[in-house]
Amino acid sequence: MMNETFIATIVGALVAFLGVLLTLRVTQRNFETNLKEEREKAREERAFTSKHKAILSAAESVTQFLNYYMTLADREIPKDGTIPIEVSEMAVSLNRLHFYCDIDTIKQSTAMSEILSTSYTRALKAKMPSMFIGENIKAVDIRIAALESMNDRLQQEIVALLGADPSNPLIVNHRQQLAANFKSIAELHSKKTGLVKARYQAIEACRDVIVQDLKGVYGSIRTVLLMARRELAFPIDEAEYTAMLTQSTDSALSQMESLIKEIRTEIDKKLK
Repeated sequence: MMNETFIATIVGALVAFLGVLLTLRVTQRNFETNLKEEREKAREERAFTSKHKAILSAAESVTQFLNYYMTLADREIPKDGTIPIEVSEMAVSLNRLHFYCDIDTIKQSTAMSEILSTSYTRALKAKMPSMFIGENIKAVDIRIAALESMNDRLQQEIVALLGADPSNPLIVNHRQQLAANFKSIAELHSKKTGLVKARYQAIEACRDVIVQDLKGVYGSIRTVLLMARRELAFPIDEAEYTAMLTQSTDSALSQMESLIKEIRTEIDKKLK
């Protein structure tokens, strides 16, 4: 009887122990499953956050580049080989998309980068003549300044010579040199006027290149913006969005061309 009771107790304890083990096992599995799901969720959230930041950074850098590009005709270009920060930041931010985005977005952003780079290169090439003319204008200004400085010195010496010896032959020489310098200064001012007009024409030629390419630039940016919304799962009526941006772009370009035409007309009146 005692043995049966002992055995029953042992069996009952074993059953209870097995129940505890089973419960612990199920709990462990549930914990591991939940942990895996939480880790996967956290990973997805980190990936989405990184992708979101990368796309926003790209959008901001492209906007900054666009503002720089549209005003390139009137800007001073670095002469030490330095790449403008608006250009370098755009390249870096677009390359960053390769680490976080799908292949379609990478393809579209790469295509946009090529269009922007080509347009920028064309504008920069068109900008070169005005830069060279600008250097010639600076050289003329230096010569004018040197002659004016010489004239100041000659006039002071003439005054001093007149006070000391009005018959000094140097006075005649100085006055002749003074007259020759004034003539040279007048010729240099005339040359500078021609150079200023030539630089203006070169700047406007560069502006024409930029305006010609703007529609294609805006079109490539619009395509990538739509791709970014798909990438981030922010749905939108793409046809309506495209039509809206196209209309807005056409209107902006039309107003820009009209404004440029009006400004050129007024400047041409003053240059005549």
